[in-house]
Amino acid sequence: MSRKVLIGKLFVFTAIFIQFSYSLYGAPHEGPSLGYVEGEMLVRFAPKPDGEHQSLIEKNQIVSSLGGGYIERNYRLVPGLTLVKLPEDLNVKDILGTFNTDDRILYAEPVYKIQWFSNVPDDPCFPWQWGLNNTGQSHPTEPLGQGEFSSGTPDADIDAPEAWDIHTATDIIVAVIDSGVDYTHPDLAANMWINQAEYSGSTNIDDDGNGYVDDIYGYDFFNNDADPIDDRYHGTHCAGIIGSVGNNNVGITGVCWNVKIMVLKCGGPISLDVDAVINAIEYAVENGAKVLSNSGVLIIIQVKH
Repeated sequence: MSRKVLIGKLFVFTAIFIQFSYSLYGAPHEGPSLGYVEGEMLVRFAPKPDGEHQSLIEKNQIVSSLGGGYIERNYRLVPGLTLVKLPEDLNVKDILGTFNTDDRILYAEPVYKIQWFSNVPDDPCFPWQWGLNNTGQSHPTEPLGQGEFSSGTPDADIDAPEAWDIHTATDIIVAVIDSGVDYTHPDLAANMWINQAEYSGSTNIDDDGNGYVDDIYGYDFFNNDADPIDDRYHGTHCAGIIGSVGNNNVGITGVCWNVKIMVLKCGGPISLDVDAVINAIEYAVENGAKVLSNSGVLIIIQVKH
């Protein structure tokens, strides 16, 4: 499988756990948990008949012929994928069908704002459902809490100690695409990926020339700044499972005792958007990440042929 095909599949099937619905020729789905950025669309242009890709000038000409607007961003890993900025007098719902019926465009969709999955049910027995949320808690041996409690079933696990007998460290970079990570956490700080060029360079200067200024631990694509600190703690939780420092007499141990965690923040306290996720995936690939952790929500793509 080629690298381009693999990256293309990543955008469709990646386990980012985002929930949205997309109809190829219809208007954006409207519901209580779905919204989208007004005035912007994700548009992927088709190659020209000779197989060459449309130039930026040609893309802007196509956008102009379909009602106006301009290309705000060309994404780098998926050929033809762009972020289109619409004029103020056009809205996404009205123009989406026009873009999706033009042969020069493969598809167009809104820039969805995705709601985090964070509801904790108030069902009285939920704390005992260790299969859903396992903290090592005690649980009843009989339904509805009748009878004695048990601390768990021996060896109902992933055999981590047996694996650690073989290996406990890796130089692999794991990109955590989530709500950010508390990179100062005492059980994570030693395992953070550090962009040495920016760490040792000058403030407010793109020392490594990758297009991002002062991106020491990663980047915040939600707020468009270099501080991907976690304001929700979901990403920190996930980073802890992946790579809390092991055998240091502090807190917990991660699956990998020593690993490099790259922080790519894509959401705030309430939501994240697809544009931020795409930028984060591109950053991860281009800056050496070999594993991407995309936790929290589920991508559901509904295509109407």
